[in-house]
Amino acid sequence: MRGKKRRPIVANFWHLIPMLLVAALVFNGCTALEEARQRREKRLLEERNASSLMLKTPKSEIDPDNITEDGLFGKSDHYTIKFAEDLQQLPAFDEIDEREEFILGALGYMESLYDAMHELFGFHPEHKIHVTLHDTFRDSRLGAFTTTQYRRGMINGRYVKSIEGISMDFPMQMYEKHGVRAHELTHAFTNIYYIPVWFSEGIAVLIQTEYAKGGLHRKYDSLKADARIDINGKNELENWGGHTENSPLTQWRYRYAYTLVAELWERYGADFYIKVFELMEADGLHQQLEDLMPTSILVYYLSEAAGEDLVPFFRKLYFNDVRQLTKADIIRYVEGLNQNRRQSNQNRRRR
Repeated sequence: MRGKKRRPIVANFWHLIPMLLVAALVFNGCTALEEARQRREKRLLEERNASSLMLKTPKSEIDPDNITEDGLFGKSDHYTIKFAEDLQQLPAFDEIDEREEFILGALGYMESLYDAMHELFGFHPEHKIHVTLHDTFRDSRLGAFTTTQYRRGMINGRYVKSIEGISMDFPMQMYEKHGVRAHELTHAFTNIYYIPVWFSEGIAVLIQTEYAKGGLHRKYDSLKADARIDINGKNELENWGGHTENSPLTQWRYRYAYTLVAELWERYGADFYIKVFELMEADGLHQQLEDLMPTSILVYYLSEAAGEDLVPFFRKLYFNDVRQLTKADIIRYVEGLNQNRRQSNQNRRRR
């Protein structure tokens, strides 16, 4: 049998070149697509991660002329910042140049943090935030506090509560922790809606941990198994008086509140809480409440944003007082409060 005629090796080589070129182009194209995908993922991660946003140049420039000659006070578009007397005595801040340099950097950082929070929540406070830096505050270097000042009064027969000012007090030891700054600024943003303590603190820890990467509280494995119940069978989260509280349950409350708001956030998406606050703002009913918002009203807005009734979810977690409401229920509740106030005012005038 005669053997097959072989092609010259050189001829075979030239025949393969187009195939090799096509393979190279395909390979390079795949590599370029993969690199583009990685760049896109990195960009999305940076947009979602406020620790990156916080390092951006703020949208509003800091004017050195807005710092006083003694370097004790400065202001920007959204903040004022000043040194308390006890801080002025420390070697790091006893010179004017040192204080000026610090305030300039602090205002720039806080403005960029403000921009990040605005992007996360979709709203911002109307008033400037007044920051005071201390060596110690309330005899401690370990606590930072945000205080909202309210103005209350009757307008056209309706009780209205509005914000008069927002102040933040930081011992320097706490101000230097960027997670603490994010936590307290979250309060400055969300306190304008008079939300329950557990929700306010849970949201603040969520931002501090998930975005600012400065959280000290870990999530629990199970909301049901890790719940703490009081003697009346109610979730201890609803008994929380805020972070001025000193109780064996305080650390549990921070962790559990964080776990709860993070669970809802993961279920319903990154814009879930933006929707919640938009709904509250659109109704404006929070301004007519005497005190903080009852959890049942909050759950109404959470359910509206989620597109499903969340009362059973909260009931399973021993929020026994939570009940299903309609907007009409809330309006009747608010109108009842207003009627009681009008009657009370009339009784006082008759005396």
